[in-house]
Amino acid sequence: MVVASINTLLYFVLSYECFRRLQGSNYRPQRGYFKLLLTPYFAVLLAIQGAVLAVYFCNFPEWITCILYAVPAVVFAVIPHKSPLKFTKRILRFAVVQLALSFVLCYFNIVTFCVAALPIISLVPLVICLPIDKIIANYYIKKAVKKIKQSNVTVVAVTGSYGKTTVKDMLTALLDDSISPMGSCNTPLGIASFINKTDLYYVKYLVLEFGARRKGDIAELCKLFSPSYGIVTGVCPQHLSTFKTFDNVISAKSELVKGLPENGVCVLNFRDETAVTFKDVGSCKKVLSNELAQVSLDGIDVNGSRINVKYGKTEKQIALPQITAHTADTFAMCLTMCLILKQNFTKTLALTANVKQTPHRMQISKAANCYIIDDGYNASLAGVKSISQTLDNFTQFKTVITQGLVECGNKRKEYNVQCGQILGQSCNVAIVLGSNKKYLAQGLNDSGSKVIFAKNLKQAVELAQPYLNGDNSILLFQNDLPDF
Repeated sequence: MVVASINTLLYFVLSYECFRRLQGSNYRPQRGYFKLLLTPYFAVLLAIQGAVLAVYFCNFPEWITCILYAVPAVVFAVIPHKSPLKFTKRILRFAVVQLALSFVLCYFNIVTFCVAALPIISLVPLVICLPIDKIIANYYIKKAVKKIKQSNVTVVAVTGSYGKTTVKDMLTALLDDSISPMGSCNTPLGIASFINKTDLYYVKYLVLEFGARRKGDIAELCKLFSPSYGIVTGVCPQHLSTFKTFDNVISAKSELVKGLPENGVCVLNFRDETAVTFKDVGSCKKVLSNELAQVSLDGIDVNGSRINVKYGKTEKQIALPQITAHTADTFAMCLTMCLILKQNFTKTLALTANVKQTPHRMQISKAANCYIIDDGYNASLAGVKSISQTLDNFTQFKTVITQGLVECGNKRKEYNVQCGQILGQSCNVAIVLGSNKKYLAQGLNDSGSKVIFAKNLKQAVELAQPYLNGDNSILLFQNDLPDF
C-alpha cells in the first residue's frame, strides 16, 4: 500500500509534461499534442516501461519502481520552459481526476503495463471534464458578451498572419480612452477572461486581437465580440500544419472583413498584396492604410525609428521605439484607424510618447557585451524578411540564434531553407538549433554566412560569446521559440 501510494504521486508528477503540452495545444490534442510521442520525454517513458516490466517479471523488490518513477518525474517537472504549465482551475480539475486515476492504476498494479501509455491516459481527464469545461467556458464567454453589450464599448479587432500584437499594442497607446489585453490574447476564452476582469464602463474603445488556426475561428470571434472596426495587418502562409493550404489562411483572415457590420470600417495594410484584395470582400467600408495619411520611414538606429508623417498639408516627424522596417506601416495602420474614429491628428501624434516596444517582437535592449534583439515570437517568412530589412540599417557585426519556423506543414523544408537564405543576407554568423537546423544551414550556406550548430539554446548563447563586442555587435534571437 505504501509503495502504491508513493508510485501514485510519482506517476501523477510524470503527467506534468503531458498537461503542459495539452495546455499549449489549447486543450485540443489534434493541434500538436501527439508530437509528444516524438520527444525525449516519451523515450524516457519507454525506458521506464521496460525497466518496470523487468522488475515485475524478475521478482525484484517492488520499491525499486519508486526510484524508476522518481528520477524522471522530478527532472521533467523542474526543467524550465518558455511556456510553463499554468495552474488554472481547469488544470486543477484535470489534476484531481488524474490523481484518482493514478491511484487506481498503482493500487491494482495496472500501471506496470501502461507507463508508456501515460500521454494517452493523460487525455482521460480531458474527456471526463469536457462537459464541465464546456459549461464553464460558455458561461464566461456569455458573461463577457453581455458585458460588452451593456457597456456600449466600441470593439476594434486586429487580425493577420503577422504583426497582430504589435499593431494592437500601438493602436491602444495611440487611441485615447482605449484598452486591450496584454500579449497574444486572441482566443474566445482568453478574450472573455480579460473582459470579465476589466471595467469597461469608462472605456470607449476595446482593441482585441483575433487569432486563428483554422477556418471559422475568426468568424466565431466576430460573432461573439461584435467588432465595429477592424485592421488586417497582412496575410502570408502560416500555421499550415492546421490550415493545410495558403488559400485556407486567406479565407480565414478575410472572415474579419466579412464579419464587420455594413456601417463598419476595416483598415487594410496597403503594403500587403493579399490584404489589399480584401477590398472586394464583405459589405463594410474598406480603407487602405495609405489613403488618409502618408507615412514613411526616415531611419532606424538602436534607439528606434524616425517616421515622417504627412496628413493634408501638415508634415511631421515622430520617433518610435520600434526598430523594424515595418514600423512605418504599423504606424500607418494605427494612425488611419485613429483618423477613422475621428481622433485629432495632432493629438494622435502627441500620444506616440505612450508607444512601447512589444515584448519578443524585434525588442531591442542593451546588454553588457552587445545589443540584443529579441524576436522570439516571429512565426512567418514575412517577419524574417522584415528582420533582414531591419538589420540592413545597422553597421554592427550581427550574430543570429535561430531554430527557424514551425507549423509549416509540408512546406517545412522549403520555408526554413528560405528562412536561412534571408537571414544569411544580413547576418555574419548564424547559430542554428532544433529540428529545422539542417534546412536552415542549407539556406545559410547558399548565402555564404558562417553556420554553427548548437544542441540547445544555452549552448547557442555560449557559442555566440566570441562574436560579441560591445556596441559594435548585435545578437539576434530569431526563434519561433516553441517548447514543442
